[in-house]
Amino acid sequence: MNIAVIGGGSLGLLLSSYLTENHKVTLYVRRAEQRDLILTKGISLKKNGTTKLAKVACALIDDLDEHDVYFICVKQTHIDRLLPALERLPETSKIVFLQNGMGHINKIDRLRAEVYVGVVEHGATRTSDREVSHLGVGKIKISPFKTTKDETALLEANLDERDFPVETVDDWEALLKAKLLINAVINPLTALFDVHNGAIVENAHIKHLAQKLTEETSQVLGFHYDEAWQHVMRVAENTKENTSSMRADILNRRETEIDAISGYLLQQGNERDIPYTSFIYEAILALEERGK
Repeated sequence: MNIAVIGGGSLGLLLSSYLTENHKVTLYVRRAEQRDLILTKGISLKKNGTTKLAKVACALIDDLDEHDVYFICVKQTHIDRLLPALERLPETSKIVFLQNGMGHINKIDRLRAEVYVGVVEHGATRTSDREVSHLGVGKIKISPFKTTKDETALLEANLDERDFPVETVDDWEALLKAKLLINAVINPLTALFDVHNGAIVENAHIKHLAQKLTEETSQVLGFHYDEAWQHVMRVAENTKENTSSMRADILNRRETEIDAISGYLLQQGNERDIPYTSFIYEAILALEERGK
């Protein structure tokens, strides 16, 4: 397939590295410096102590061309800038959104192309403009948002690989809400206290805060608390050495996706009933402001 990967962060570099093995891939980035570096030296993928070089085409997002499939790997904060270009794509285009949170849902409904949403279970960290470390192996789960189940199954069949599995989930809302739960608990706490994901399990005080955030998130999203808490603990344990994307954003003085995560929960719920979520939202915004 002719694939566009939009966004040169850790996820964009990871997807481009794997998909280029069996598909024609073009990675679209914002900065000319990153484009030129990738065109010259390729993408360096590090995994389990080995390094693999992937040569991919690279261009600026402003020069977006027509492709069969578009993987949208930019952060929530960049979706608005990208939508005008996506709105011009042919109806036969397949667009897969892989963002944290759910702040983009109302925005992508107006696209005329086939639209899918998904979550990424892999752990990855970008160490430079062309280097990415694959820290945790998982799946990419995709779900039909503005398309059919049959089209989604066909896309899965074309993309699924043993070393980089793709799986279809029929209920897009349930899929995104399950990921939102993790994002709303683990991401802001690890960013606030500057710790790895494992601190959610290992530090009794952070664990207590995680329980309160899980209670509030379950209340807003309609989850059973016990099941939600088990899910949070399982993910924290399985990714205990990982740095969450929000912690990485704070460390690198980048804007976070807190508005699409905790901000989304505040919009859906009553702020007075979810005080821990309200606090963590303001706390992350304070860290962003300090970073500026």
